Amino acid sequence: MPHGRFQMKFALQRPTLRMCAFLLGLWATAATAQLPMRPPAFVGGVPGMAQMQSIVLQRHQARTLLYREALEILKKNPAAADVPECPQGKPAADALCIRATDTVAVALPVQPPASAPVVQVAPAPEKMVPAVPAVPARKIAVLFGNNAYPAPIPALETPIADVQDIGRILQERFGYEVRVLPNARKADVVNALNQVGAETRPGDSVLVFYAGHGYLVDSTHMGYWIPVDGSTKSPANWVSNTDISKFLKNMGAQQVLLISDSCFSGSLTREQKISTALRSKDAGQILSKRSVLVMSSGGEEPVSDEGKDGHSIFAWSLLQALASAGTLTPGAEMFNVVKREVVKGYAQQPQYGAVLAAGHMEGGEYLFETVVKK
Repeated sequence: MPHGRFQMKFALQRPTLRMCAFLLGLWATAATAQLPMRPPAFVGGVPGMAQMQSIVLQRHQARTLLYREALEILKKNPAAADVPECPQGKPAADALCIRATDTVAVALPVQPPASAPVVQVAPAPEKMVPAVPAVPARKIAVLFGNNAYPAPIPALETPIADVQDIGRILQERFGYEVRVLPNARKADVVNALNQVGAETRPGDSVLVFYAGHGYLVDSTHMGYWIPVDGSTKSPANWVSNTDISKFLKNMGAQQVLLISDSCFSGSLTREQKISTALRSKDAGQILSKRSVLVMSSGGEEPVSDEGKDGHSIFAWSLLQALASAGTLTPGAEMFNVVKREVVKGYAQQPQYGAVLAAGHMEGGEYLFETVVKK
C-alpha cells in the first residue's frame, strides 16, 4: 500500500477508501480501544459532509491511538525530535547534528505583510527569457523513498519506485546529479542533507524529494517525516519541520525546492503560499534571488495512497509534468500541472509555498531547465 496516506477517490460508481496506511493496523485493536471503527457509510455513493466528518474523526482517533506514546513525549517536550546543531569544529564521525554553513551570502528574505500571507502576482508571459548562462552551475537531486517500516507502522509499496523513476527523469531530461536513498533512516536523512548543504554554492540548484510516512501534531501544527527507523513509542527518530527548515536554510544553492509526498506535508508550505506564476519571466533576474520553495502532495490532511502504474497519484502526476515540461519551466507552472492531475479524482489539495525562515526572497522561483541533447 503506497505512502501511508488516507485515500478518498471519488467516482460515480464505487469509490474506495483507505485510511492513511499507518492506520490499518489499528482496525483489529479498535474494539479493545473502544473506538467506533466501522466501514465508511458512503460505500456505493459520493460522500456528503456528514460522512466526510465521520471519516476525518475516525482517522484522527486511529492515528492518535497508533502514535499515542510518541505524542505524549512530544507534549512534554516539543523539541524531542529535533536534531542539535553541530558544535564548533569538526564533529565526531557518528554525531547526529545539523552542520551550519557559512558560505551562503544572500540578502535577507522579504517578510510578507501580516494581513496578506498569500502572494498575489500578475499573469506571466508565455515564454521565459533565458539567463546567461541559462543553467545553474550544478544541479543536485536527493530523493528519499521509504517502504520498509517496522510493525506496527505498515510497510509501503510505492515510495522506492517513485523516487527511482523521478530520479531517472531528473537525470536524463534535466541533467541532475541524482542521489536516491531507499529506506532512509533518520541518520541517512541528516547526513545526506548535511552533505548537500556543505558542497553547494550560489548558482547551484537543489531538489529534495521525500516519499514516506508523515504526521502532523494538531495542537502545534508541527509536521514530521517518519523515517524507516521511526517508532510509535518515541519521536526521537522522527524529522521535524523545524529541522527540515534548518537544512534548507543551510544549503548554499541559490535555488532550493523540497517536494514532499506524505501525509500532512502541506504544513511545510504555511509560511507563504505562492498563488500563481511569476511577475518576471527573465531567468537571470529570477536566479539572482534566493528561492526556497516547497511542493507538497496535500495540505494539512491525509493524502491519497492510490495511484497509477505503481506510483502514488502525486508521484505519477509529477512524472507526467516532468516528461511534458518545456525547455524552461518555473516551479509554479510545474505545480499547476501536477495539481490539475491530482484533483481530477482525489480529495486532496497539493500545495506550493515559500519557506521564508530558510531564506526565500520575494521574486525568487525554482526553475526546471531541460538539458540540450548533443
